[in-house]
Amino acid sequence: MKTGVLLILLFIAQNAFAQGVTPGDWGLKEFHIENERLGDIYFYVTEEGIDREKPLLFMVIGCGGLPTMIVAQSGEESLKIGTMPPDWITNFSHRFHVASVGRPGTPFCDTVQVEEINPLEILENYQPSEEYTRKCGMEWQVQASSIVLDSLCGMLSVSGDKIVALGASEGGRIGPRLAVENKKITHLVCMISGGLNQFYSSIINNRIDAASGAITHREAQAAVDSLFDIYRQIYSDPDNTEKTWYGHPYRRWASFCTDIPLEHLVRLQIPIFCLSASADRNAPILQADYVMLEFLRLGKTNLTYRVLTGCEHWLNEVVVEDGEEKHISRRDEAFEMVADWIMSN
Repeated sequence: MKTGVLLILLFIAQNAFAQGVTPGDWGLKEFHIENERLGDIYFYVTEEGIDREKPLLFMVIGCGGLPTMIVAQSGEESLKIGTMPPDWITNFSHRFHVASVGRPGTPFCDTVQVEEINPLEILENYQPSEEYTRKCGMEWQVQASSIVLDSLCGMLSVSGDKIVALGASEGGRIGPRLAVENKKITHLVCMISGGLNQFYSSIINNRIDAASGAITHREAQAAVDSLFDIYRQIYSDPDNTEKTWYGHPYRRWASFCTDIPLEHLVRLQIPIFCLSASADRNAPILQADYVMLEFLRLGKTNLTYRVLTGCEHWLNEVVVEDGEEKHISRRDEAFEMVADWIMSN
């Protein structure tokens, strides 16, 4: 199963089915820029208080090829599937102008015809557009985001000239490079993203599994050797859009895993907030710990580092009560921590 698909399924039941299929249904207004080099760039801004003066919170979105909404139709039966938690928007829109860039060649909503409505299969089998596959990677996302940020600064009333780039997961890996390249950004927030080579996450997880006894050290070594083999193939063929690994073209992996967020983070002088989750296997906390250690080594004081203990990638704390595993959401707490940090820095 694709990792991203599994994560989406974790919150579909709570968030997705109540959402509409247009940007307006999400409280967003759509805008469009036609760029000679990058092509069509669509971006979205929260409509609530769009004419008021508020700080700008720019959501840095990752590189997956799924639209925000998918409508699956099978005969007269249909199902709406959202691929982004709407609370990323609702928790901030009353205090900030919230904006984000769409993915290349990807509509806000797409309709697919299927024989049977099975959310897992629909998400796994969704075919991104040729344009997305051709352009996917960090470069397009950083360049398009920078162009949109410049436009937003001209069209919105931004209080205190406070322009915050907030990236979570893959977006948290794009944010540091964007902040280095676009000097309008005054604050950076990286959530559940790590700071080292993204390929390192799978290696870390295998080593931890061996140390905890979940697998043997021999099994872990075999898995790591296998990972090095595929990494070698990707790095030797970095522009290939035909070959894929875990649902992404080699081009996407080579783009993200050639760029090291920590190298950008230590160049920044602006305030940085890093929020991680201690039980996160998608962005293992060991990566974020190393980022903090490096800031200490360099004597840099512009990083605030916080950890939600016991939480996984979607900010749910996993607890066992009466022998039953339960997931307790700490998302609202996380969003409040971010908002409070922004307003106080």
